[in-house]
Amino acid sequence: MAQYTVQPGDNPSKIAKSFGMTLAQFQKMNPGLVEWGSGNWKVLFPGQIVNVSGVVTGLPPETVATAPTSFAAPPPWMQIAIMEQGVQEWASGDNPRILEYLKSCGISGNLLHDETAWCAAFVNWCVLRSGYQPKGSAKVSDWWSWGRPVAATYGAICILQPLTTDQANSGHIGFLHAMDATNVWLLSGNSQNQVRISAYPKSKLIHNAPYRWAF
Repeated sequence: MAQYTVQPGDNPSKIAKSFGMTLAQFQKMNPGLVEWGSGNWKVLFPGQIVNVSGVVTGLPPETVATAPTSFAAPPPWMQIAIMEQGVQEWASGDNPRILEYLKSCGISGNLLHDETAWCAAFVNWCVLRSGYQPKGSAKVSDWWSWGRPVAATYGAICILQPLTTDQANSGHIGFLHAMDATNVWLLSGNSQNQVRISAYPKSKLIHNAPYRWAF
């Protein structure tokens, strides 16, 4: 058994093939990469260490997609987002935490309520708190050209259609947590009125560069 450092653009199938392994063999050597009882592979992040068979003599072929700088841990905005899980709208009054998300986008006045669509505001707040410059908008449609495109990478900002100019009826946005054959699993805000991890069909991904990176 050898250890391999995940490179930008890697995925379980690609790594397994590079080392002459089946996906089942790779999973057996790395049981923590699949969510227990679900069969859903977690998205690898650059810098992560995984077990492989044989000898690591070089890197797999480089991906064509632009990829982020390697991390030895999940990106900082994802670490912040994880700590926000469970934040939800209040039945009476407004949750002040959600108002913080909205204020980070300059939302004020009559729109400053936790019923206002806040998935993009949540992403904006997390990126801002991590020390990077966000889009500064609570509209999903404003994020499609923000940052730079990357391959499906743990913590990447993921944009779902439809993109409209109407904030309340636009698509959805969140941080990529995992994926399976048909779904992306996003850690996002305003998902059934709360911050949580949930599945969305891959068919809902915008067609042009759905995954974005902060730098």
